[in-house]
Amino acid sequence: MSAYKKIECEIVDKETLLEALNLLGFSPDVLNEPKSLKGYRGDERKEVAHVIIPRDQVNKFTGASNDIGFFWNEADQKYSFILSDYDKKMHMDQRIIQAYVKVAIEKALVKNGFKIKVNINDEDFLKRTISEMEIVARKII
Repeated sequence: MSAYKKIECEIVDKETLLEALNLLGFSPDVLNEPKSLKGYRGDERKEVAHVIIPRDQVNKFTGASNDIGFFWNEADQKYSFILSDYDKKMHMDQRIIQAYVKVAIEKALVKNGFKIKVNINDEDFLKRTISEMEIVARKII
C-alpha cells in the first residue's frame, strides 16, 4: 500500500485546475464536501479531497494507481495536492503541474494580448511520456 504525500505547489484556481486535468484526459469528481481517496485496490484512505481523479483514469498513465486528490485549503486559499508514493514515482505530480502551468500561463498571456507558441500540442499531454514544454509569447507594441 502506497502512502499518500502532499506536493508543494501553487494551485489556486479551480477553473484552471479543471482545464489542466481535462487537458490530460481526466474527468475528475468535483465535490462541495471532501471525500476519502481510494487506494489502487479500492480501499478507502484517510486523506480527503474536493477534486478527485479516480484511479481508473490515472491508470492510463501508470497501470496501477491510487486516486489523486486536491483539497481546498481555505486558510491558505490554495489546493493541497495529494498523491501516493507510487504515483509520484510515476511522475504524475510533474505531469499535472506541467498541464496546470501551461493553462495558467496561456490564460494570462491571452488576457494581456500576447500571441502564444507552444512546442507541445495538447494531444502530446495524453502520451505516457512527459516532454519538456517551451512557451514563446509575442506582443507588438
